[in-house]
Amino acid sequence: MYTPIPCQCPLDFNDNIKITDAEKKHNEGNKTAYVVYTIKTAENKEARRRYSEFESFRRSLMNLYPTLLIPPIPEKHSLVNYTTQNIKDDSAIIEKRKRMLERFLLRLAKHPILVKEHVFHRFLNGSSTWTEIRQSSPLSDLPKDPLLLATESNRFTTSITSSLPTSTNVIPIPSTSYTLKYPDKTFEESEQKVGKSAQQSTFQFEKSQKRILRRLGDLSNDYAELGSAYNALSLNETGLLATFIEKMGQVIDGTSHATKTMIQSLEIEFAEYVQDYLQYLHIAKQVLRYRQMKEAQLELIDEAIDNKKMQLRNLTKTEDEASKLDLKQDGSMQRPIQPAHTTAMNAATDPLDDNIDTESIEDGFSAIVKIDDVEPDTTIAAVNYPTNASASVLRASKHQTKKWSSPRKLFSAVTDTIQGIMDTDPGQTRRNQISKLKEAIEQLEQARATSRQELKDMTVTIQQDFDRLQAQKEAEIRYMLIAFAKIHVVYCEQNAASWKDIRNQVKMSMEKL
Repeated sequence: MYTPIPCQCPLDFNDNIKITDAEKKHNEGNKTAYVVYTIKTAENKEARRRYSEFESFRRSLMNLYPTLLIPPIPEKHSLVNYTTQNIKDDSAIIEKRKRMLERFLLRLAKHPILVKEHVFHRFLNGSSTWTEIRQSSPLSDLPKDPLLLATESNRFTTSITSSLPTSTNVIPIPSTSYTLKYPDKTFEESEQKVGKSAQQSTFQFEKSQKRILRRLGDLSNDYAELGSAYNALSLNETGLLATFIEKMGQVIDGTSHATKTMIQSLEIEFAEYVQDYLQYLHIAKQVLRYRQMKEAQLELIDEAIDNKKMQLRNLTKTEDEASKLDLKQDGSMQRPIQPAHTTAMNAATDPLDDNIDTESIEDGFSAIVKIDDVEPDTTIAAVNYPTNASASVLRASKHQTKKWSSPRKLFSAVTDTIQGIMDTDPGQTRRNQISKLKEAIEQLEQARATSRQELKDMTVTIQQDFDRLQAQKEAEIRYMLIAFAKIHVVYCEQNAASWKDIRNQVKMSMEKL
C-alpha cells in the first residue's frame, strides 16, 4: 500500500485553516467566470485555489488512499440548477461553497493519516501551482487502476508489485459485475448500513429539510409583503389607530427578518452537514466496493492458480508419455531393419495397432498409400512405403481410413497436421510451455500471499476509518441538534419579545385614553 510522504516541516493546524475570501474572476477572451478561494493557515501561509482544483485535489487523495473515507466537498452547480432554482445572485452559493470547502480542509487536518500527506501540505502552501503538484510524485506515479499490480512507473509500486516483474500480466483484474463467492460477513453488514435503504432514508431527510427551508423562505417573503401592506394601510388612518397599524407592520417586518436569519442559520449549522453525510454514504459505499474488488481479485488469483496447475499436470503427463515413446522407438531402431512388405504384414496382425492414432504429416502419412486405394488383386507387398518410416507409422497405416471416418476426426487430423507444419519442434514447445506455467504459478502464489496480507491490512484500515467517521458523526450530529434547537429558541424568543412589546405599547396607550 502507499505510504504517505512526510512533510519536512510538519504543520500543526489546530483548526487554524480559514478560507478568508472568494473572488470572482473572468477568463481572458470570454465571459465565463470562476471563483478563486483564498486559504490561510496559522503559519501565515496563503494559497489561492479554484473550485476545480479542490475537486482534482480530492480525486487525487481518493486515488492515493482508496481505503480511506475522503471528506466530501460541495457539489458543483450546473446551469440546470441555476435555471430551476431561479438564482439571480450567486453570492449566497459562493459563501456556502466557501464554508463547505473550509470544512473539507479542517476534516483533512483532523484525519490521522491525511494530515501527514505532503500533497495536502503543498496544496495549503501556495508556493506551487496545482498543475505542478499534480505532475510531480507521488501523483504522477499513480497507476491508472489501484487494482493493477504492474504499474507503469518504477517510483510508485504496491507491496505486490515489489515482488513481481513490471511486465507481468498474469495477475487477474475482476470486472465490476463480479459476484463474490465467499463474501466477508462483517462487511456485508457494513454494506447494508450504507445500502439503498440508508441512502433513501437520508435522502428523504435532506429532501424534507430543503422543503422546510424553502417554505420558511416563502413565509419570510409573505411576512415582508404583509408588513408592507400594514404600513400602507396606516397611511389611510389617523391618530392612534394609524400609529398602532404602523407598529403592527414594523413587528411583522421584524418577523420576516428573523425568519430569514433563522433560515441562514439552519442552512449553515444544520442543512449543510446533512448534505455532507448524504455524500459520506456514497463515499463509504465506494470504499467498501474497492475492498470487495480486492477480495474478488484474490478469488480470481486462487482460480488462476488451480487452472494453471491443472494445465501443468496435463503437459507434464504428455511430456512423460512422449519421453517413454521416444525410448521405445529408440529401442526398435536398434533391431535389424525388415523389408517394408514384411513390416506391413506384421503391423496388420499387431494387436496394439488399435491404440495408435497418428495424425501428423511428420509421421509420413503423405507417403503412405491407403489400403482402400489398392486394387483387389494387388498384394500388400506391392505398396511402396517410405524407407525411413518408423514402426509406429507402419502399424498405424492399417486403420488410417477408419481413424478418419468421422468429420470431427478428419478436422482434428488436418488441424494437427497444420500445427505440425508450423511447429518444427513440438517437444521443445511443450517444454517451454511447462517452464512458463511454472513461472506463472510462482508469480501467482507470491501475489496471493501478498494480496491476502494486503486484504487483511485493508480490512483493519477501513474498519478504523469507519470507527473514526462514526465518532466524528456522533460529535457533529450532537452539535447539529443543539444548534437546531438553539436557532428555534432564539427565533421564538425574538418574535415573542416583539409581540409583547407592541402589546404593552397598545395597552399603555389605551390606558391613557
